[in-house]
Amino acid sequence: MNRRSFISRAGATGLAIATIPGIVDSMTVQALAGGDKGLDALLAETDSVLVLIQMMGGNDGLNTVVPIENGKYYAGRPNIAIPKNKTLGLTSTLGLHPALAGFKALYDDEKLAIVQGVTYPNPDRSHFRGTDIWLTATDANVFGTTGWVGRYLGLSAPNFPTVLPEHPLAVQVGTSLSLGLLSTNGPMGVSFRDPDEFYRLVNTGGAIEEVPSSVQGDTPAGREVAFMRSIARAADVYAGIIKTAADAATSATATYPTTDIGAKLRVVSQLIRGGLKTRVYLISWANNNFDTHANQVAGDDPTTGAHANLLRELGDAVKVFLDDMQATGHGDRVSGMTFSEFGRRVAENGSLGTDHGTAAPLFVFGAKVNGGKVYGKDPNLEELDDRGDLLMDMDFREIYASVLLQWFGAQRTEAETVLYRDFAPNAPQLFGSPTALEHDGAPITIRSITPNPANGPVAIHVDMPASSEGHVIVRNIAGQHMITSVIEPWSGVAQLDVSTLPPSTYIVTTVVGSSTRHTTLTVTR
Repeated sequence: MNRRSFISRAGATGLAIATIPGIVDSMTVQALAGGDKGLDALLAETDSVLVLIQMMGGNDGLNTVVPIENGKYYAGRPNIAIPKNKTLGLTSTLGLHPALAGFKALYDDEKLAIVQGVTYPNPDRSHFRGTDIWLTATDANVFGTTGWVGRYLGLSAPNFPTVLPEHPLAVQVGTSLSLGLLSTNGPMGVSFRDPDEFYRLVNTGGAIEEVPSSVQGDTPAGREVAFMRSIARAADVYAGIIKTAADAATSATATYPTTDIGAKLRVVSQLIRGGLKTRVYLISWANNNFDTHANQVAGDDPTTGAHANLLRELGDAVKVFLDDMQATGHGDRVSGMTFSEFGRRVAENGSLGTDHGTAAPLFVFGAKVNGGKVYGKDPNLEELDDRGDLLMDMDFREIYASVLLQWFGAQRTEAETVLYRDFAPNAPQLFGSPTALEHDGAPITIRSITPNPANGPVAIHVDMPASSEGHVIVRNIAGQHMITSVIEPWSGVAQLDVSTLPPSTYIVTTVVGSSTRHTTLTVTR
């Protein structure tokens, strides 16, 4: 039996341990982490946790974040467009699908950010190829064999898998392991549906009895057996650790929806509350049900139907999850992001549905997200590609750069290594809440930069002692001075115009007396 067959059979039994650590060739596991500085830092209990939610099938972004003032949207979708008066208001030109009440509550609480027009150059409209591109973070003409998460985790664990970390670096809640978690040293995560089931199956042999133990040596067959045994060994180690965390979890503070995504987020919450030090959780969800070619809406009411049901499940489950994390003391260290392989066509088809498209919005959520904002431009339905699909406004790898740099605190060179190019200059400032600095015994804070990203006038709001004097300095990444603006006394607002600045990310420094505060501003075109 080869490793692909073994992995497939393991997943079919529910074991799904095509997982850590995929020992390649003749390597074997030597020891658990302890003294490996890279792994120790990666698995610090207080470090950031990322939850990725894959909306499988290609979500219809135009019916999710609705361009309520765009006549071409309503003209192109006479039967399935969401009426303006039914949407949940975001801005003067955008509204959320009415099923996303959970997301609207998070948006209003500044725990949800929306990023518009996300795709990549020359987008592929195939489910399989599109998914691979998002998971590997490669160009459309490059066929990657490792995932962006796997490469990032691999940088912090250079001795993996010869040295196994104390806890799994990544967990996928599901029945198979994602390409996104693969590194050059093999899979960087474990995959299971339920912690107790995982433990039970591992300890009763699971699906690995068929591995021919008589095959030995540094031969192709011997290396395959070593690979399979390494999976079994890692599964044996982690099954107990995962079950211990699940058993140690404090009670959830909310009732999770009885839906597939509700159940999966409940497992993630359980493991976090129980002390598992995993850094990344991946949920593949909806089993391609976002592929709404037909009957996307129900009859004459476009606010109901298959798509509405999926969005409701998503918004409600994420809202409960974040509330649970906050109530149990984990809110500030847990953030998440949705993604889907592509959006849908601008025009509806003849079956009350939509066909494969290109750009679409994604959502970033968490207590430390710079939420309550829409990043990027409204959908441009005047300028479409040669197939009538939306053009790219933001490269998805710019969002990944935001995650790596701002959430995980990776160095810029590390992010460039993971993503194969430097996407930092245009990475939106999605994460991070300003911290207060002292000035004469009173705090100063950059409360907001509006808009951000920007391409014209910008207002910087600063909380500072009344009548204090201060100014704002804008520098580029190289440290060169670009703009200085005075902070108006009493109002605490600095006005500036960035229309002449080249598109990039800039450092914004607020100076009030002897105190300074730094944040970033993204300039787009």
